[in-house]
Amino acid sequence: MKILVIHSELGVLRGGGENFTRNLFTAFSERGHEVWVTFIADSSGKYPLALPPSFHPLPLAGWWSRKFGQNAISRMASWIPVGTVLRTQWDRVQEALCWRTVRWHDQRFTRRVEAQFRNRWNEFDAVYVHGSVQLAYLIAKLRPTILRLPGPASPDLASILRKISLVCANGDVLVKTREFLGDHAVELPIGLDGQLFRPGTSRIRQQLGWTEQDWVIGYVGRLAYIKGVDLLARAFSKIRRICPQVRLLVIGSGEEQGKLRLCLREELAKGIAWLEADVPHVSLPEWYRAMDLFVMPSRYENYSNAALEALACGVPFLASAIGGNQRLADTEGGWLFSHGSEEALAKSLQAVLSERHAAMERGRVAGEKVREAYSWSCSAGRLEAIFQRIRSSENTAVACMH
Repeated sequence: MKILVIHSELGVLRGGGENFTRNLFTAFSERGHEVWVTFIADSSGKYPLALPPSFHPLPLAGWWSRKFGQNAISRMASWIPVGTVLRTQWDRVQEALCWRTVRWHDQRFTRRVEAQFRNRWNEFDAVYVHGSVQLAYLIAKLRPTILRLPGPASPDLASILRKISLVCANGDVLVKTREFLGDHAVELPIGLDGQLFRPGTSRIRQQLGWTEQDWVIGYVGRLAYIKGVDLLARAFSKIRRICPQVRLLVIGSGEEQGKLRLCLREELAKGIAWLEADVPHVSLPEWYRAMDLFVMPSRYENYSNAALEALACGVPFLASAIGGNQRLADTEGGWLFSHGSEEALAKSLQAVLSERHAAMERGRVAGEKVREAYSWSCSAGRLEAIFQRIRSSENTAVACMH
């Protein structure tokens, strides 16, 4: 099959959704399929993150910014005391502006895709769209189309979603989508490279000047408000005064980066916190192995790729009890805390620290289980079956018309 993948940030971000697409379609291409991908690029058509060699890139050149102005707004917010009326109002304004900027970006991307492929849709056997309901709806009129939902969709969109060939999801999103779409929403499970993400050695602690006696809390992901990185920073600032051997390792970039640096300026200056903005996916295992505990403090999370990768490296997790994070508890590889509460997070961190050796054993045992249970090869096989299903349905419909 010749498949067109549409994922706007594929060449510019290393987020969970982007890694999902890269890994899934790398495994899919290994099954003998041809994968073409389109995404945003700069005005010269360049993009910072190299795509897998099996992909055929079709970058859309232009001036793009999905979170225009958010870095500056976040830095200004960091100077306003948490818990004040002004801070609450400021956060609401930031969230509203962020939502509108993302919507404008997505609408513009949709128009560009329509214009770019207007006379090319028949070149592809099927199309995979990441995230954009409207774009998938428009393309489904022309080609068999799969929409992957990385986040919850409103039940108000049910009539539109049913006109897309199939809707795919996993974790909490799948559960919620099936409530109003039924069997039209199918599972496309997350995978894992068990050969890459596994226990082993790491030089990261030594490079940072940290010892094996230090207790390293880690986070990997976008630095965004919804990810709760501000809660993690404040909780760390509290417990490090009680537990002087604790360290914080944050890997990622995003609109909250400026706010995070200001919140942790004292800890960063003392070398007990470290922010690493950009780590290639293949290098992540060494960073996970430098951690004693992986923390996912999200205000919402569908199902955390990063928590699964950390666990596969033998690192236990502490995650907010919301969305797909609650399914992580089934692995028995960590703990949950009340989402949105830095106090609950700080107390949970202290509790896990007091059980350090038990936590390490928990991570080791659960890590063995997830390496056996998840694979990108299985996910790609599932995707292949889904594509065959929608193509078969279209062929049947065409035959009936004649």
